Amino acid sequence: MFELDIDMLKEQGIQLFDTAKKTAQDIADKGKNQLELLNQQARLSKAQRQLGALVYSLHKAGEENQPLVDKYIDAVAEVEKSIEELKANMTPEECAACEAEEEEQIIEDEPATGEEAAEEEIEEEPIKLRGETKICPVCKAEVDGDALFCNHCGAQL
Repeated sequence: MFELDIDMLKEQGIQLFDTAKKTAQDIADKGKNQLELLNQQARLSKAQRQLGALVYSLHKAGEENQPLVDKYIDAVAEVEKSIEELKANMTPEECAACEAEEEEQIIEDEPATGEEAAEEEIEEEPIKLRGETKICPVCKAEVDGDALFCNHCGAQL
């Protein structure tokens, strides 16, 4: 009889351990999904900024380089697609949490209106000095270290 109780306690302990292990793995997987989504959203933001900077610099110089602009647009679309794939693999609760974070970010990014706008100074990212650069493998031109494409020949870096 005493042996039966030990076996029962042992079995319950194993079940409890398995449940805790599964829960811990689920939490870790959710964390990995959230981290990957945040990384992809950061990549998207960076790619969009680079596209905007390219279009602005081309317009300001009076030049036109549609193939290069198309490459940047394709890069943005690729990142958006990977974000959608990540969201498709998430649970509805995870997606709701991500969307809430996105809404908070959008609210923080909205420009101030009225008197607030007059008082608020425009804060830009600090201009990077020529410390981080790389060389285009096609035309051997020096480009920014975080560029996705060469701004001279349009080759993907």
